Order: sequence, then C-alpha cells, then structure tokens
Amino acid sequence: MLLALALPWGAHGQQWSTYRPVGAGFSIDLPGEPTIESETSESAAGPVETHSASVEVGQAGYVSMYTVYPESTGMEADEALDAARDGMLEDGKSKLREENRLTISNIPARRVALYDTESKLVIVNLMVYRNNTLYQSIYAAPPDQEDTDNSRRFFASFKLIER
Repeated sequence: MLLALALPWGAHGQQWSTYRPVGAGFSIDLPGEPTIESETSESAAGPVETHSASVEVGQAGYVSMYTVYPESTGMEADEALDAARDGMLEDGKSKLREENRLTISNIPARRVALYDTESKLVIVNLMVYRNNTLYQSIYAAPPDQEDTDNSRRFFASFKLIER
C-alpha cells in the first residue's frame, strides 16, 4: 500500500463525498470520487479481507481502508495497532516521526506519522481497531502539505457507526 501512496498523484476535482461501505461500521469524507478496491488473502487463521477507497488531489493522496481479520485471531486492540504501525515501518524506508494513542468513540486508536525516505512523502495514518476490524485513514503528501485544511477535514470526518 505504501508503494501506491508513493506514486505521483494526478489532479482531481475537490467535490467531497462520504464513503460509507455497507456493513463496514464507519464513514469518512473523501475529496473526490474514490477508486474502490478489495482483496482477500489467506492467513494461518483464515481469510483476511481488505477494502480500500483512494482519491488523489494534486500531490496528496487520501486512502480509507479497512481490514477484516478472522475472529479466531483474538487480537487485542493494542496488539493490532502495534502490528499495523510496525508493518508501515518494516521495509526500512520509513522513519517514525510521531505516534499518539487516542480513543475514538471509546475505542483504542493511534495516529502515526512517518516520513518515507524513498518517496519523500509524509504519511499520516489514523488507525482504529474494533472487534476484528482495523480501520485506517491514510494521508500522504510532501512535507510542506502535511497539515492542510483538506487533511484536517479528512481525519476529522472519520466516524465509527453501527454495522
């Protein structure tokens, strides 16, 4: 996923839309019509489903993704959030800049910011783990575009809802 975020971004309009996949348990606003992708991979515990919606605006990329793990994994929130953060750093091309522990709707969450030395992008990931689902809201942009009105709107719009 980081490779996709590292590619140059094409220009899109700024018509915001709400992404609310049926049965996923969340909603988020995206600055355009998203490209939707899904894949299922096998793990020792069973199939893992990943769904993503992405939008590119200028040099910035917005990705909303959720991964549904088999219930048999029995992961606790901190374990899942640690694994997601570590996965972002495992290629050795990214450096952790900041990590904040949060709660969203009384559910454990993290906001992780890193700098990708290969793409020269700052990647900020708001992660929430509820039951067996990891929700990720990812914003990638050059360092001078790390904190914009659009990035703030994107992150502020994330909401957990009933499935």
